[in-house]
Amino acid sequence: MEILSGNSSAGSVSFDAQDAENKFSRLSELPSLPTILMDALQQLEGQQDMVSLIDKIGRDPVLVARLLRIANSSFYGMSREIGSLREAIVVLGFNRVRDLLISICFSQMLVSQQHHFDYTDFWHHSMAVADCSRQLARSTGFNPDVAFTAGLLHDIGQLVIVFLYPEEIVRQIFNTQTEGSFAKSHHEITENERKILTFDHTEIGSKAALYWNFPEVIQQAIEQHETAPLADSTPSVGLLIYSANLLVIMASSCADDSAVDINLRVALEILAVPIGSALSLAEHARAFADQVISAN
Repeated sequence: MEILSGNSSAGSVSFDAQDAENKFSRLSELPSLPTILMDALQQLEGQQDMVSLIDKIGRDPVLVARLLRIANSSFYGMSREIGSLREAIVVLGFNRVRDLLISICFSQMLVSQQHHFDYTDFWHHSMAVADCSRQLARSTGFNPDVAFTAGLLHDIGQLVIVFLYPEEIVRQIFNTQTEGSFAKSHHEITENERKILTFDHTEIGSKAALYWNFPEVIQQAIEQHETAPLADSTPSVGLLIYSANLLVIMASSCADDSAVDINLRVALEILAVPIGSALSLAEHARAFADQVISAN
């Protein structure tokens, strides 16, 4: 299949009708998930033995070293240095170690030599949304571990686009003209995706999640995280990730509760989370992301 049409104007890249019809065919080019990552996702659903997963982590010294760097970051405020995987599990808990394992594996998996995509900003935002999602889950009765992973992977479609498509397409999508507003640039990127590719990162992200056999609740959250709620919507992990995503974007812009988007207000009302409390969770989540990214 021809990926690019040869009649684009003004130096832009576009897709022809055949590309639009087969717009997700390139997912077959994605790498398989590493075994340890598959095991971690299965453990999230209770389908993998914890002891076996710990043993597999322990056989990868590079992975253990990265986990220990994060565990010893100032965010966790340890009075002494954590020197082993077993000690990290005792101090932080297995679930937190598994969550960090998933984030490390994905951060290594879909890297390509693209000059127009900021991987550091991407993972900072993803980690902040993950932590904010986990905190919101604790307040709303959802599984905090599932919420963390769904938040971590909510924008995985952007990584898929960067991994699969040529640099010229990536440049047109992610080189936005908007300055000074993360929220506006985020919106512009999504619009660019739809205009250039005929789909956006939520669509290809959910398809990639299906391709990799992610838990269904995470597939749905990836697909729904940009969908504004209706007044009669019911609480869901997708709505929780939608809220966390916007809260982190607001926190990055130093906005107060007077600037809360009406759709976010509706979402938080459905989740029964006060706006002030939600913004505080987002600030905490950004601090968490600061430490994890610096420790990497």
